Amino acid sequence: MMFDFDGTLADSIPSAIKAVQKMLVELGYPFKTEKEIGRHVGFGEVPLISGAIGTVDRETVNRAMRVYFKYYLEDGIKDIGLYPHVREMLEHFKDKKKMIISNKKDDFIRIILKNHNLSNYFFEIMGGDSAPCLKPDPCALVKALKENEIPPGRAVFVGDMTVDIETGKNAGVWTCGVTYGFDGRDKLVKANPDFLIDDLLELEKLFE
Repeated sequence: MMFDFDGTLADSIPSAIKAVQKMLVELGYPFKTEKEIGRHVGFGEVPLISGAIGTVDRETVNRAMRVYFKYYLEDGIKDIGLYPHVREMLEHFKDKKKMIISNKKDDFIRIILKNHNLSNYFFEIMGGDSAPCLKPDPCALVKALKENEIPPGRAVFVGDMTVDIETGKNAGVWTCGVTYGFDGRDKLVKANPDFLIDDLLELEKLFE
């Protein structure tokens, strides 16, 4: 079982957007709304910050990212909660191999998992720092399946965005969209996932 993180397990997107807004204010950029920043969510920290400040200049983006990380670590990350029934679902599937594949920084994922005592449920984390590629490129999923000798037909990728569904399809695994995250139901339906759920506990009926 492979899971996206932001918007799927952790309700972390609002904290990220607030940290971006504080970064914009500190560095003198025009303020942007949640919707404007949201266009760049889901593809990793570099595209998020680059999109928010409107440049791909490496030095400028790196400076902005340092300010963003400051606010995210100081003010945002400690307030990040879990979506309903995350813990119950993970406990139900405690005997199945589970991993996280995300474009988010590895350290941020580990901090949030540790804050909620969930670290032991996952045998591997491939975040934006350690994954060999970023979604929608499927190479992280393919690598995990190959290393663990798991055929694609015996794996599922669960995520809240169309980029997750696309990634899973590119890897040839089952795909499951969750409707409570960043992309709404209508958008997810157009991505044509194999399954679409409103609550993580529904996974118990789908994958025993």
